[in-house]
Amino acid sequence: MESRKIQEVKGSFYVYLPKNWCARSKLKGGSEVNFQELEDGSLIVFSGKEAYKRKIEGTFDIENCDPNMAYVMLLSCYIVGLDQVNVVSTKEISLEVREDIERSVRGMIGIEVVDETDKSILIKDISEGTSIRPIIQRLLNTTGYILNSVVRVLGNGDQKEAQVIVNRDDDVDRYNWLVQRMVHLILENPSLARQLNILPIEGLHYSHITRYIERIADHAVAIAEQILATGVANDELSKFAERANDLYSSLLNVFFNRNLSKAFEILEQRSSLKKELRRLESEFPEYKVIIIHLERIIDYCSDISETAIDQTLYEMVLKGKTIKCGQ
Repeated sequence: MESRKIQEVKGSFYVYLPKNWCARSKLKGGSEVNFQELEDGSLIVFSGKEAYKRKIEGTFDIENCDPNMAYVMLLSCYIVGLDQVNVVSTKEISLEVREDIERSVRGMIGIEVVDETDKSILIKDISEGTSIRPIIQRLLNTTGYILNSVVRVLGNGDQKEAQVIVNRDDDVDRYNWLVQRMVHLILENPSLARQLNILPIEGLHYSHITRYIERIADHAVAIAEQILATGVANDELSKFAERANDLYSSLLNVFFNRNLSKAFEILEQRSSLKKELRRLESEFPEYKVIIIHLERIIDYCSDISETAIDQTLYEMVLKGKTIKCGQ
């Protein structure tokens, strides 16, 4: 970090731009620069009329990778925000490996295989700038649909609907990965944060929240898998799952409307719901695994509420508002 003294000339203030930065940005006398004041009071200077985005490209040698390792590596490249990945090998890439890569890429929103040779596969980001909030809303809604289905199948043991729940987990994963990718890009590239109209710290909150939502979906899917394996049907568990689903549904109000009172209400319900789970556990010990998954869903709803409280208070402080209890 560099520091420079402000010069004052006839009531106006001046500061010299770093010479090396001007050279890299190809600025000279008469060039135009743009300023953006963020909500936290900091000032960003960027060159040109268009926001600058540094392209991140990588090469992935797949020759000695087994399919699982290759999938994890490609997913990591996606999440950290690479714009282009060139998958290479010194030997011809087999049709089976190509199909595995194609299948993996189809699960990652916004990227596609755009070119390939016998020894390489080029994967690129073809998406335009996307707002992060609608993606999170889609993630919330998809997980809400899964929880609604869990309430039903716990009551009727419907194997077909339980399988549908398991299948929908892939959609939740895709939306979560996309949010994690966008958060990485926002932290690496302040101009994208301006474009999406969010602060980097807000991106971190979104990252935490979407991870919690994805884990709620994982536990709901685990319940469906138990139903597929054992044919469970229990009205008491179904009724409790409905209460957990109501708790989750109220998160929409907390998240999008910044409703602090509703967030604290969710935190207060956590203790009483856990007591109810202990009763169910003693009454139906054979369903302990399902009860554990229901408990984790309650915990993650509380975690989302806590993060929403952090985010709301931060926004209030930046806007100079007085924090009051019961808002």
